[in-house]
Amino acid sequence: MRFVTTRERCLWVVTVFTVLTIYFTLGFAVKWFRFLQDSGWGDGIFLLGCCLILVFIVTRGMTVIPNWKEMVVALGIAVIYSVTLAYIRYPEERIHVIMYGVVALLIYAALLERSAHGGRITTISIVVIAVTTALGAMDELLQLVLPNRVFDVHDILYNTVASVMAVISNGTLRWVRGQSV
Repeated sequence: MRFVTTRERCLWVVTVFTVLTIYFTLGFAVKWFRFLQDSGWGDGIFLLGCCLILVFIVTRGMTVIPNWKEMVVALGIAVIYSVTLAYIRYPEERIHVIMYGVVALLIYAALLERSAHGGRITTISIVVIAVTTALGAMDELLQLVLPNRVFDVHDILYNTVASVMAVISNGTLRWVRGQSV
């Protein structure tokens, strides 16, 4: 693949690293997550992850102080994420929204970078959702061969929801800023 800018290459490298980290930690992720929950750190780390996603969405590409419209949209995004995460019963399933939300945002940023510098991508949002969903499905398929993990269609749904939420959130903020979506 030929990258149009150094930034695009960096974004793809970080995306691949993030996905590989998710895949290679599947074997011990449940034990680590349970340890965090039992130690009392689980909720705090989860909240930190949610805040980092919101900060990434709000500040990505920001060159000026956000105006009141951007702040209202950011608050709305935070509320929507909070309600969505509260709806998901098990903390182990909530982590999918964080992990694949980050993956979707990285892919989105890389494709926007390519598009902004002459790359021809007409349906960035659809590509991001499709690729993120496929990567999440691969995550679940890998769990078929792991002895302490279970394939779960709900997790694929959460991965898809994460990508849709990330794309809509990012696109909405870009629209409010007056940028092309």
